[in-house]
Amino acid sequence: MKSLYLPVIAVAIALVAAAPASGQQPTPAPAPAPAAAAAKPPAPAPAPSPVLAVLLEGITLTAQQQHRVDSILTHFRTQAPPLTPDAEPDSATRVRILALSQVALDGVRNVLTRAQQQVWDRNAEHARAATLRVGP
Repeated sequence: MKSLYLPVIAVAIALVAAAPASGQQPTPAPAPAPAAAAAKPPAPAPAPSPVLAVLLEGITLTAQQQHRVDSILTHFRTQAPPLTPDAEPDSATRVRILALSQVALDGVRNVLTRAQQQVWDRNAEHARAATLRVGP
């Protein structure tokens, strides 16, 4: 379990950091555009954290899988305690984020097919080995 600590906490912090701050007011919507410009596609979902991107490397998600992954990440972001950019989280917050991160990562892995899970597991092992490496 300890070997998963660094990648999981990195994912957690990246996921929480990508979420809007809890007290932040949304930016006001611009004035309505002319009818020709109103056909804009919806804004893309926030990019996954760099660690999640590494775990999903070589895996192509179907539209249904992507929707489920987005739902898992959204749920994680709503459950995670807010972080202050310049302050280190206390130990209770780190434990909560770590637990929520593991649940989120397990949820994402469960969305995958068996073949995709094998790629995920290989990527996770490479990520673990990279975090344990010392020096160049």
